[in-house]
Amino acid sequence: MEIAFVMYPGACFMGAGDGSKMQAVIWKEALEKKGHKVEMVSPWGAYDWKSFDIVHVFGFGLWNYDFIHWGSCVNRNFVFSPIIDTNTKMFAYRLATFFGCAKLRLFSQNYILRKLKQDVKRFYARTDFEANYLRKGYGIADEKISLIPLSYRMDAYDPSVKKESFCLFAGTMTQERKNVPNLIRAAKKYGFRLVLVGNTGNAASLAKLQSLIAGASNIEIKGFVTEDELIALYNRAKVFALPSLNEGVGLVALEAAIHGCNIVITDLGGPKEYYKPGLANLVNPYDIDDIGVAILKSLDDNSQQPALRNYLIENYSITHCVDMLIESYKRVLEAK
Repeated sequence: MEIAFVMYPGACFMGAGDGSKMQAVIWKEALEKKGHKVEMVSPWGAYDWKSFDIVHVFGFGLWNYDFIHWGSCVNRNFVFSPIIDTNTKMFAYRLATFFGCAKLRLFSQNYILRKLKQDVKRFYARTDFEANYLRKGYGIADEKISLIPLSYRMDAYDPSVKKESFCLFAGTMTQERKNVPNLIRAAKKYGFRLVLVGNTGNAASLAKLQSLIAGASNIEIKGFVTEDELIALYNRAKVFALPSLNEGVGLVALEAAIHGCNIVITDLGGPKEYYKPGLANLVNPYDIDDIGVAILKSLDDNSQQPALRNYLIENYSITHCVDMLIESYKRVLEAK
């Protein structure tokens, strides 16, 4: 198959750590290993859209309407990974999908996705939680929705490296939804060692984090690290925490688990679906005590691993997940 991957424009601003971009890159590499051709579409390029078997769009926004609505007139095999990361109450979310008027060119993101139902052959969700927003929020029929879980990106686990008693976080620290301030507050209150890796934003946002830490010697901000350095941290850390207020999947937590980390993850949204009950500690991200107690418990827990790692390898390997994607593409091509 020849497949076009089209990424939402904001991904260029978010950088290499953007989850949607990472998802597409993982799938591209795996698809090409299986003999398929994947074109990463650039706005500077010129393409024969009829030549693609599948046009796969990632991320929804105002740009979707013109691109998908008119593009599907040229190539009928458009599929869509909208990447819905929200905890909004379903009634309010569904109501927002009706705010707009195509004739007056008045659009909202949610309204556009509802309008595109007839132009998209298949919608992809990463979790049942996300799929439920497609069903109940937009009224998309079950037969047009495929659940394709994400796979972990790297597996360079070294069991000879001794686990150290610290909690690791990796992600964009400036995003409110990542809930880093509450993670810092929990570390200060409960005294566990915390290592923070990722984007610290500008000087002002870094200063804000440093002010919150207020000289606590058990908390370290490393900022950006190389992939090799990140793998080394995964291999050394006993616990990885992602107590997000809003999270789609949390690929970094899957990667950490594959590297033998115990996992403390938000109880909100879809991320918990990737963990068999008892193989991760779920927390209320608004409760500092819940976060702190769960991390302390995980630092002393030797029962999660290697059961968690083995479970993820069995269920979320790239081979397993991309085979599901390929079968879905085939069904799209077979459909009239």
